[in-house]
Amino acid sequence: MDNRIGGIILAGGMSRRFGSPKAFAKLDGIPFYEYIINAMKPVTDSIVIVTNDKLIERFQVNAPTIEIITDNPTISGYGPLAGIYSGMDYLAFDWYLISPIDIPYIEVSVYQTLLQHISYNTEAIIPIVNGRIQPLVSIFHRSIMDKIAAQLNRKELSLKQLLSKCKVDYIEMNNEKAFQNINYREDLQIDSVKDITDS
Repeated sequence: MDNRIGGIILAGGMSRRFGSPKAFAKLDGIPFYEYIINAMKPVTDSIVIVTNDKLIERFQVNAPTIEIITDNPTISGYGPLAGIYSGMDYLAFDWYLISPIDIPYIEVSVYQTLLQHISYNTEAIIPIVNGRIQPLVSIFHRSIMDKIAAQLNRKELSLKQLLSKCKVDYIEMNNEKAFQNINYREDLQIDSVKDITDS
């Protein structure tokens, strides 16, 4: 490893509340996953999308230049921690930008700000927006892999549990819009959201 930075995009959810896979919903004609890629690309050396068995072929067709994987079979279905661990296992870098698939308003400036706080004695850099921590829009150091593995072995799937065991730098940020996650179509203007299969 040579201090390069990887990007891990978590796209393994079933999007039940949204009604179709959120990754392929469009905002202003652009699929959600492209917004995340575009925000990460300027500050990463490689990006991997971690998805589920039902969506991997669709990603391979629509995002052929991005690495696409599924969770390690031994931890499949264990939520975001499984996705983060699988992404770290696939990309052997020192630091990882983490993002869920459903924040199309994310901006590269968010990650640029977080990256400024990398230090030798920090394992996680977590934004706080309006008093709420945002552990899925964050930076993790590879050193926490063993802690994640131990939690997954115990089926303890809480990110807050993980952070309680890590050296965390919490960063106050004000750009609330960039962190808005989309759970329902009503969270956006209906006219601007459609499934990629519509086009």
